[in-house]
Amino acid sequence: MPVINSLDFSRKAQEFHDIIPLLRFSRLGEYLADTDGSLEITLNGRADESGKPALHLEVRGALKLTCQRCLDSFEYPLDVAADFVIVTSEDAIPSPDSDEYDDEVDYLVAETQMPVIDLVEDEILLTLPLAPKHAEEACGGAGKVELEKPSPFAVLKGFKAGKSQND
Repeated sequence: MPVINSLDFSRKAQEFHDIIPLLRFSRLGEYLADTDGSLEITLNGRADESGKPALHLEVRGALKLTCQRCLDSFEYPLDVAADFVIVTSEDAIPSPDSDEYDDEVDYLVAETQMPVIDLVEDEILLTLPLAPKHAEEACGGAGKVELEKPSPFAVLKGFKAGKSQND
């Protein structure tokens, strides 16, 4: 996985395409039920509408996540598209109070040694659901966790039965 100069990459409109095994993503591994498989990555350098240097990232593939309802694994389709405007320093990022601020824009501070895999992994982690689940009708595997609550009336019946035996 390359390390790029993000400002040069965008100014020169460079492109990067690769297929990366899931095993290469160190932080993502703890969220996966299975690390078999790979993701297709495309990174393009370009200028945004106002001529500022920018990056466009696309990540496609599928992840095996664990359903938090039934604890079985399921395939989670991944289709990430993200755009970043590159700024020279954190001070160049518009404050939320300013007229230049756009909450739809993600900013990246220019780096001469930016590992592409870190950018990709950050974007994947941001898109993962907090509590991944199958669709309700798809749940029901062997690992389904059902907590049986006793009926409150059955508990009361037990108290009454116990009391009448002591009288």
